[in-house]
Amino acid sequence: MTSSIRQLSILFSFLTLCFSLISKAQPIQWPNGAKAAICLTYDDGMSSQLEQAVPLLTSLQLPGTFFLNSVATAQTADQWREAARHGHELANHTLFHPCLGAKGWKPAWALENYTFDRILKEVQSMNTQLYLLDGKSTKRTFAFPCTETTAGGVSYVDTLRQSGLVSYGRMGGSSTDAIVTNFATLDSLLVPSWAVQPTNTANDLIAYAEKAAQQGGLGVYMFHGVGSQWIAVSASEHRKLVEHLAKNKKTYWVTTFQEAMSYVTKWQKNHPSASIRK
Repeated sequence: MTSSIRQLSILFSFLTLCFSLISKAQPIQWPNGAKAAICLTYDDGMSSQLEQAVPLLTSLQLPGTFFLNSVATAQTADQWREAARHGHELANHTLFHPCLGAKGWKPAWALENYTFDRILKEVQSMNTQLYLLDGKSTKRTFAFPCTETTAGGVSYVDTLRQSGLVSYGRMGGSSTDAIVTNFATLDSLLVPSWAVQPTNTANDLIAYAEKAAQQGGLGVYMFHGVGSQWIAVSASEHRKLVEHLAKNKKTYWVTTFQEAMSYVTKWQKNHPSASIRK
C-alpha cells in the first residue's frame, strides 16, 4: 500500500511539473517587437472587397487574406491576380461554399448532403483555381464555410488535416474574446477569429486590436462585405481601423494568415512544451 501511495505521489509530482512548465512557457515574441499579430481576413471573394478593402490595404502597404470561392469571370480573375501581385494572400474557402441546409442552403449545396470525398474535391479544385490566379504552389490556408466543420453530419477536420491539401484553418466567432494567447495548445486548423458584424463601429474594431496588443496575442478579423453586400461593415469604419493599424506598425504586426501561422509554427518547434496540432 505504501509503495502504491509513493508511486502515485511521484506521478502527481511529475504531472505538476509538466503543467508548471507549460504555464511558464515563454510568451511568443512577435517580429520587430510588435505587441500583437493582426490578420485582416475577408470571406467569399466579394466585389466590395475588390472595390474597398484591396485598394485601401494596398495604398497603406498592409497585406490582407482573402478566402475565395469559385471565381466566375475573367475580369474578376484579373482583379484578384493583381491583388496577389500587391502581396495579398489568396486563400481557400471551397469551390461552392457549402453550408447547412438548416441555415437556408439549397439541398445541392447543403453540408448535410456532402461526403468527405466531395468536400475534399472542392478544396482541391479551389487550390487549383488559386494556383491559376497567382502561380503559387505552396499549401493554402483554409476558412471553413459558415464556420461549419461537418460533412454529412460528421466532422471532416481530421480528414482534411490528413489530406495535406491545406496548411492552416480559420474558424469564426461572435466574441471579441477570440484572441489567441495560448499557442501551446492551439489547433492550427481551428484558429479562432472575430466575425465582424454590420453594427460594429471603428471603436469596436480598434478595441479588438488593442485588446490583442494588451494580451500579446494573435487577433484575426473575419470580414465579409465592406460598404455593401452581405454582412457588410461600414466602409468608413473599416477605413478607420486600417488607418489606425497603419499608423501603429510598431505595435501591430499586420500580416497574412499564412505568414502569422507559419511564424507560430516555428515558435512551437522551439518550445517543446507546445503541442500545436498540424
